[in-house]
Amino acid sequence: MFDMFGFLRDEGISPEIITEIQKFRERFPVEGTLSSRVPEPRYLYYGKDVWEEAATALLCGENLLLVGPKATGKNVLAENLACVFGRPSWDVSFYINTDAATLLGTDTFVDGAVSLRKGPIYQCAEKGGFGVLDEINMAKNESLAVLHATLDFRRTIDMPGYERIVLHDARFIATMNYGYAGTRELNEALASRFVVVDMPAITTEGLVKLLKREFPALRDDYAQQFAGLFQDIQKKCDG
Repeated sequence: MFDMFGFLRDEGISPEIITEIQKFRERFPVEGTLSSRVPEPRYLYYGKDVWEEAATALLCGENLLLVGPKATGKNVLAENLACVFGRPSWDVSFYINTDAATLLGTDTFVDGAVSLRKGPIYQCAEKGGFGVLDEINMAKNESLAVLHATLDFRRTIDMPGYERIVLHDARFIATMNYGYAGTRELNEALASRFVVVDMPAITTEGLVKLLKREFPALRDDYAQQFAGLFQDIQKKCDG
């Protein structure tokens, strides 16, 4: 398995933050049956400042809202964070049919008895995982309403007719783009429940590292040229 802590050291992440992440992993070991849900990322996020900001917020028990244009690595960072913290992750994509039952769960029949078919938010809360809320600003208000008590200081989920779930070590990482069709502004009540991290465009140095990791035999001058080509295309798109 890839050494994520070695990667963080190479990126220049504060040793104190790395130590606290290791303590977190020791305090909240993952259940054996959930180990397959701990991501093994193919791609790595390069950016010391963003890494330190995001990791510190999670260590403080906060939830994250990763905001930025496309191709800034929001989902890559979310996957990397779940990996380095050693937490099982549940991915939730918001679309027009996503409702409260989809997120929390709904009644179903098992062997002739009514049972709860648990949704991803419920399972994440119960197991202390990381919930990745993809494109949260595309969700309907009904879907977002069930998250309010989950994300604020109460950190609970009340399911009528079932037990109350307390989110001890669970964290939620939401991502969003601005200005795309079908998106909307988050209301202040929901936005205040996250630590907002602005995701910058990848730097030339980060692009070179990404290319060299994916293609180890690539010559340095070629990697620089590909990175420069990407930056030029991105500037033209922005214009």
